[in-house]
Amino acid sequence: MDLNNGITIIGGGIGGLTVANALQKAGFAFDLYEQAPELTEAGAGIGLSNAALDILDRIDLGTDVRDQGVSIKNVYLADKQMNIRRKLAVRLDTVCIHRALLIDILKSRLPAESIHLSKQAVDVKSYPDYAEILFSDNTSIHSQCLIAADGINSLIRTKLYPEIRIRYINQTIWRGITKLEVPEMMQDSYVEIWDEGLRFLTVPYRPGEIFWLAVKTAPPGIQDNPETVREELLDLFDNFHPVIKKMISGSQGYLRNDMADLGTFRRPWSHNRIVFIGDSIHATTPNLGQGGCQAIEDAQCLALCLKSFFPDVEKSFSTYYRLRREKVMSIVKTSWQFGRAAHSRNPVKHYFYRALLEYAPAVLLEKQENKLNDLTYLEEIHENELAYTTTK
Repeated sequence: MDLNNGITIIGGGIGGLTVANALQKAGFAFDLYEQAPELTEAGAGIGLSNAALDILDRIDLGTDVRDQGVSIKNVYLADKQMNIRRKLAVRLDTVCIHRALLIDILKSRLPAESIHLSKQAVDVKSYPDYAEILFSDNTSIHSQCLIAADGINSLIRTKLYPEIRIRYINQTIWRGITKLEVPEMMQDSYVEIWDEGLRFLTVPYRPGEIFWLAVKTAPPGIQDNPETVREELLDLFDNFHPVIKKMISGSQGYLRNDMADLGTFRRPWSHNRIVFIGDSIHATTPNLGQGGCQAIEDAQCLALCLKSFFPDVEKSFSTYYRLRREKVMSIVKTSWQFGRAAHSRNPVKHYFYRALLEYAPAVLLEKQENKLNDLTYLEEIHENELAYTTTK
């Protein structure tokens, strides 16, 4: 297998496009297959942590993201009337950007001939030396290194590991963007409100626009009526500050998703010549805002492992798994626990966790933030490469 061929990516979302950029930076060619007719993403904003921005800097895209996003400096906890309960002592320095804009940036420097659209994978076969992907148009490809970046509903994972099931937390989340001049507190800050068994979160999207999220307890599978969803949300948050209701009423769309992950039990991240990244293998609930960030970290780690150990794909995959698993599963677990606590029907648990957020020593919050942004594990790849080369 030559360095400049044989790598296939399935999925053109944030994870798939980031790994394409990371591979390109590492000197690899690739082919990326996306089922949609264009590379874009519906929805609203995404927050990018320091670690994710650091990786985007390493693949020469960080400046573009910062230029088109909004810098978030502070975190506030507030009540439903926007009274501040606490300003968290964290060095946030994250960026919020629309997902579609991020996709545009990620695809901007990739060769057009390497992107294949309207290619829906319908089956996969895994062999020791290659993988075969069959598409809905009855074409197929063989790949000596296949990267599955096809999301929480991954066809490839379902085919190879059907025992890995989606785990629903019985909460639903609405997202929207509203043109609105907001209070000064919200202009460069992330604001989170817990009250009446509900959560409402706001993040500045760009000047004069606000990205918001609303969460309540609900079983999965319920669909909104587009004609009544605005009034239903306004009724739900009727007792909240008028600015919250202005955000809801002024939004041009409401994206609803059931909150879910893939659990934390141990599972393989690869199968012969196939390896998984992002939501396809470790989807997390959005409570820590880390789903996209962890896909970006996966992409960089995997690309560096391939660069270091190529053409030993097995060594690349095993090193990637060893370096990434502990951090990712800790995030999945913490995010799940946070969501359960925020909407617990047990008032003792609910108020305990809320008090923990409001009164926990700053050093504990800083420790958690540092853990989220830690990229020192990437340094081990070079050390392993030196040891591996010496023993060859």
